[in-house]
Amino acid sequence: MDRRTAVRAADIAATEIERAMTTMRIPGHPRPYYVSALIRDERSWTIQAKYGSLSTDTCDRKRNAFVDVRVGSYSNDQVRDGGLDDNDKDDESYGYIDLPWGPDPDGLRHGLWRLIDARYREAVETLLDKKSHELTYRDENRGLKSFRRAEPVVDLRWRKLPEIDEDHWRGFVERTSRKVKRYVDIADAHVEFQADHLCRTFVNSEGSRLLECSAILSLEAYLWLLSERGDAFPWSVRYTVSDLDELPDEKAFMKAIVHAVETLTKLGAAPPLNSFSGPALLEPVPAGLLLHEALGHRLEGSRLLASGEGQTFKNALGEPILPDYMHLRDDPTRAAFEGHSLVGHYRYDDEGSPAQDARLIESGRLTGYLTGRAEVLKRRAGNGHARCRLHQRPISRMGVLIAETDEGLPPDELKQVLLDEIARQRVPYGVRILEATSGETATDAYNFQAFMGEVNLAAKVYPDGREEWVRGVNFVGTPLNAVRGILAAGDRYEVDNAWCGAESGYVPVSTISPAIVVGELELQSKPDTPYTPYTFPIPWRH
Repeated sequence: MDRRTAVRAADIAATEIERAMTTMRIPGHPRPYYVSALIRDERSWTIQAKYGSLSTDTCDRKRNAFVDVRVGSYSNDQVRDGGLDDNDKDDESYGYIDLPWGPDPDGLRHGLWRLIDARYREAVETLLDKKSHELTYRDENRGLKSFRRAEPVVDLRWRKLPEIDEDHWRGFVERTSRKVKRYVDIADAHVEFQADHLCRTFVNSEGSRLLECSAILSLEAYLWLLSERGDAFPWSVRYTVSDLDELPDEKAFMKAIVHAVETLTKLGAAPPLNSFSGPALLEPVPAGLLLHEALGHRLEGSRLLASGEGQTFKNALGEPILPDYMHLRDDPTRAAFEGHSLVGHYRYDDEGSPAQDARLIESGRLTGYLTGRAEVLKRRAGNGHARCRLHQRPISRMGVLIAETDEGLPPDELKQVLLDEIARQRVPYGVRILEATSGETATDAYNFQAFMGEVNLAAKVYPDGREEWVRGVNFVGTPLNAVRGILAAGDRYEVDNAWCGAESGYVPVSTISPAIVVGELELQSKPDTPYTPYTFPIPWRH
């Protein structure tokens, strides 16, 4: 993919959108008032090896598109409930999202024609369904604009993405995965390199034309230890970046693997902790995960437009959410932090709006939400946070979530806050969450308003400061109790680059957070069934 190809795709999309706006009509039904096309050209590499032998070696190229056709008016169109449910794979249009990427432009023209036509008919049908629904049920969002008008933006800047040396990475994963054989207690392992190059071309009927290219690169060593008791311990050493130079060399990567093996060995001998409720210290990455799950998803403005959502923070502007020394914002315009690239960075969202620094909580009080072009608050502009992955309608999502504190404490003082709280509550111990990976949360009104974080490494902290590793727990909680129980925050920030899944698909996100101490955090047992031992040893055990 080069700039010339991307500009040609934009020209073709603009022509098809103009044809649609001027000629597309079903007698007796409204014409479209807005059409856009987001074309994604993607090239991805996956190179994996197990114990010195390649197991996966692929390079794929594909092109797909999200086309938005809106009928009705900017004030009131067919989209309802914030667009959260506009992701049905049974829709006819889902079969047309994959587009040809060869040199003949007529393949792309035909694909866009089919997709735009299908999306128009679906939009008309959805508008009729919405009007039928309103005969019985009141639309609580009727006073808000369905879609804000926007001035056209033309930005055709091109970013050359890093070259992928496939031979280098084949050798890298082969050599490092072969060295894992030294550790005979690791019953399964692989090393994998992945690279994704994405070029987005956006065109709409308002006159916008945008190009944006991004790269996400990851290097992972997956390790799986089976303890003598039959407990399984998976662990990943993972680096996710957008700058190829940030990935470690073989020496540094193997050092990280050795440290992980030592950690797994100690963890396998640690006692289980079935449940806990009390004071806890969360290191920066687990703290960021908690804030992402407990607050971030509940501040996505699209959820405030959906009748089926719990809407925890609707009508809560100005109310205290965090301690007055803490702030929360989401700034996808930021590409790096302290030398670490941020995979959640972008210049324009998937509705073609410029990304903005969205101030969510200032001095502890709620000041705003993550929004796209759907109006969430009257006469307040959006902040460029509408995102999607494939066929799903873009909804407001996090990009680069940043938690900040005015009163950050160094690690020893932060631990002392935890010890003081243990003493105040007169409990036998507190908990320190050192490593956590993924999380999930329920935001809809039907479910309990709760969240969960996958804990990889935790320790009991006794009143004298002594620590003892424990295993087999995840942290859980309800959003308001968790964030209002924050007692202190640290002075050291860490970046967590990851993927976040929601109704509009999996999108890359970054979280920057300090460590925090909370007065009460609940831990629950991981679902786990012990394995029986292998009937004979791994081949290289002597």
